[in-house]
Amino acid sequence: MHHLIPFLQTHVNGKTLHTKELTYSLEDGALRGVYSDQISFSNLKYSQTGFQLDMFIVSNEKIYKVGENGEPEELRKDFCSVSLFRFELAQRRSTGKLTGLFRFISASMKEAPAEAVVSAIYDVALSGDSLRFKEDQALYRDQPTDGGWKPVAFQAEHHLFMENGKLHYEYNGECLGVDQVSLQRGASGDAYPAFISIEK
Repeated sequence: MHHLIPFLQTHVNGKTLHTKELTYSLEDGALRGVYSDQISFSNLKYSQTGFQLDMFIVSNEKIYKVGENGEPEELRKDFCSVSLFRFELAQRRSTGKLTGLFRFISASMKEAPAEAVVSAIYDVALSGDSLRFKEDQALYRDQPTDGGWKPVAFQAEHHLFMENGKLHYEYNGECLGVDQVSLQRGASGDAYPAFISIEK
């Protein structure tokens, strides 16, 4: 774990990044999301065996119904908000590996879809100025549909790396549908591009 702290102190903690506007598809194309944000990492705290790091997100996210001409025509959800998430990891004595969690803390919006949601973090690997890890969301969260909500869970790969002296953060997530009884996961009909945020 201790080899990771200098990377976080030097390149991540206290940094602010920006994600350019991108679009994604929900409900097999019936809905379209438009998203951009500003991400700040802060409050790095660590002990002999673990650490925590906050991720503060100012997001501009709106979801539209797509018309017959393939263009967005009606606003269905406005998810613009300020949100706080936290990474908490520790080194396991049994394996020597870093594992932990990523959880929602609070948001400015009412009925935030990520409320009371937590993800497992694992496969943490630092190579030079490149940090990779995986995320697997527990249970499920809410995802908007054309007429309401459905349960989904995200599995993702995170990559924090330095390029041209600037911190980059790449998030590649897959949205999976979740059966509310069996909790089995399958296709969701939702497709997201990679989210890439860059330090200004």
